[in-house]
Amino acid sequence: MKKILASFGNTFFSLLLALILATVVWVNAVATQDPDETRTLSVPLAVKAQGLKEGLVAQGYQNIGVQVTLQAPRSVWDRLSPDTVQVLADLAGKAEGKYSIPLKVATALSPVRVEKLDPSTVPILIDHLATRLLAVHVELTGSLALGFQAGTPTPDPAMVTLSGPQTLVDGVVEVMAAVNVEGLRSSTDQNIPLLALDTQGNVVPGVSLNPLSISVSIPVQQLGGYRDLVVKVPLTGTVKSGYRLTGLTITPQVVTLYSDNPDAIRNLPGYVETQPLDITGASADINQSLSLVLPEGVQVVGNPNIIIQVSISAIEDSITLSRPIRFVGLTPGLTAIVSPSSVDIIISGPAPIIWSLRPADVDVFLDLTKMAPGTYPMKPEVKLLDPSLQLLTISPEQVEVVIKPEPTSSTTPKK
Repeated sequence: MKKILASFGNTFFSLLLALILATVVWVNAVATQDPDETRTLSVPLAVKAQGLKEGLVAQGYQNIGVQVTLQAPRSVWDRLSPDTVQVLADLAGKAEGKYSIPLKVATALSPVRVEKLDPSTVPILIDHLATRLLAVHVELTGSLALGFQAGTPTPDPAMVTLSGPQTLVDGVVEVMAAVNVEGLRSSTDQNIPLLALDTQGNVVPGVSLNPLSISVSIPVQQLGGYRDLVVKVPLTGTVKSGYRLTGLTITPQVVTLYSDNPDAIRNLPGYVETQPLDITGASADINQSLSLVLPEGVQVVGNPNIIIQVSISAIEDSITLSRPIRFVGLTPGLTAIVSPSSVDIIISGPAPIIWSLRPADVDVFLDLTKMAPGTYPMKPEVKLLDPSLQLLTISPEQVEVVIKPEPTSSTTPKK
């Protein structure tokens, strides 16, 4: 019996030794074919907090990026990426207060071993989750165009909800919507992002706003004694034979006028003319500064000189025409007046068509469809019946249209 047991023991240990040796050989073979590699993920990972009690909020870790260094077989690294790894901060059981929380790594892939986390802990402030309503303050930045003033801004909605850690929410003294009104000449309605500010005017991080942005309407009107008018340049003469006008640029196209006498401004038409520009015999581009022709007591706000650039080139063929402006789409019961009532247009095209143009071949109109009573700056539209013709320029490019209700006639009842 002793011999049998001794024989069995020798056989068992021999088998065990063989298994161990085989395992070592297998592990070495696997390690050779699929070796472990230590790498750092290509981008820092954000920290994800978990286990926080309801009614509490954690702050302080959101902007921290963690460099994660892992060890894993090469075959696992083929599947490892920043999207398959999470860095966790376990806040289970934590009450309000300040903590330094150790970080952990979670991934569904294996085998993976964490070699290094940098940083390995994060500071976290746990606070009561607070909400609060606060009115929006609209701050206007920049300067309106000279002669204009802004009315009271209207934010929509006027109240917003703040949420976040109690201490941060309590530190917000103002929710501001900053609207840039630089150079504005008319009322505006803009979508503006909101900022939560402290007593020093600094943005308070970690506070959520609902909504994040609001609509702000700002009425803008012109002051008494001021008026914006389009600039018109009277052209006299014709260019040299064999040349044509190809463009007319007026800078600025609109000027602001001022007078101590409101009637002097009010009685002006919807445009103001410069001194005439004589283009007789011109065969090259013209760049000239002209002054405005103004009534007595009326002055220009700003630079009084108007820069005129006339482009002239060799023919094809062109013609300068004066055409009346007609209205289309005017709502019944309304009447419209345009100033000036006609515009100068420069048209180019084949010479036989240019010189045989009829008034009906060139249509200048304003589309007043669905427009309510009021005063509007508008750009006339030009329709050329012949497709070979090309509109080069229109002067003035913008006109003033006044839309009013038609006057109602009153009758005296018969006795």
